[in-house]
Amino acid sequence: MSFVLTEGAVLQCSHGGRTSLTTGNPTVTVKGHGVVTAGAEVGFQFGAADRPVPGMIAPCPVRTPDGSSPLPCTIAAPTTPAGTAKKLMVGGTPVLLDTASGVTVSSPAPGTWSVADPGQTILEAI
Repeated sequence: MSFVLTEGAVLQCSHGGRTSLTTGNPTVTVKGHGVVTAGAEVGFQFGAADRPVPGMIAPCPVRTPDGSSPLPCTIAAPTTPAGTAKKLMVGGTPVLLDTASGVTVSSPAPGTWSVADPGQTILEAI
């Protein structure tokens, strides 16, 4: 079993960026924090030192080749089924688990993302 992600979960990119999720689905909550459903991660940005995002803990350091502009990681595609619950759904959509990971877009250095902290250690799912 794996822990379900909730609002407050921390995602990290392979370049070292870390950001806390600031929203969850309030239909199902754990200690008042909404769970995160599959697909909610698409478009999530990690932020840069000179372009912070809400919940940013550590900036993604990727910049343009000449160094003039930040190009922080953005989650490009939905999590693979291995990172989503098979039985726990909210509105017909599976919730994300702490095993979730995927690909990020940031040119010239595309990367990956993973879960650093699920945001809670109470609710588990398979």
